[in-house]
Amino acid sequence: MTLEFPDWREDVLAALECLAAEPPRLSGSDVDPRWPDVTNAIHWLIDDTWWDAKDPSESIGRTLYDEREALAVSRVVEAVLAVAGRLQPEDVDRLWFGDANWPLVRARAGEALDVLRTADRT
Repeated sequence: MTLEFPDWREDVLAALECLAAEPPRLSGSDVDPRWPDVTNAIHWLIDDTWWDAKDPSESIGRTLYDEREALAVSRVVEAVLAVAGRLQPEDVDRLWFGDANWPLVRARAGEALDVLRTADRT
């Protein structure tokens, strides 16, 4: 299957890589120094896709290949939204990384990344 928006998929993969990674050491500014940083990763994964308001399965054929990918992404979005429900978008990155549910975000992002990368290899 050829995806309608493969570049958007690349953004999703980059976002998942960021979210799955060990949080970076933060300087005195408490800002993630990576690119994409955690703020942009969340933006690319949720705001740009609307997956907070619509089921990722609606993106099959556009940025996702199948229901397995949609389910994996949905689990990441759910975990990110749980953290976002306790924080404000303008909160420093240290607070996001320090949230009690951040390890769940990282685990689910890693799982989703594995699922999406498997599809990219086949």
